[in-house]
Amino acid sequence: MAQADFQVDLAELRQLKQKLTRSKDRLEESLRRMKDTGPKNLGKRSLDSACEDFEDDWEHGLNETKKRIETLEEGIDAILKNYEKTESEIHKSLTQSTRGR
Repeated sequence: MAQADFQVDLAELRQLKQKLTRSKDRLEESLRRMKDTGPKNLGKRSLDSACEDFEDDWEHGLNETKKRIETLEEGIDAILKNYEKTESEIHKSLTQSTRGR
């Protein structure tokens, strides 16, 4: 009996997509909270400025990470769609060929 050298676990891909979606949701929540908190007037102008710079850097980084997660989600969706379509077509083809016997 031949052993498959390559397998794609669609259930694992779906779980990965769910984890990515949860990560993106958490990033969005972090961004919202950061904006809500924002640099408050802590008293010293240099401290307020440093806090604002820190927030800007983090916001930029979180937004870039969010974009990459969205790209991964789109890729996984395309992979799932194509593998499911291929499996369906193979199943249909095999079903039709066994009926013809």
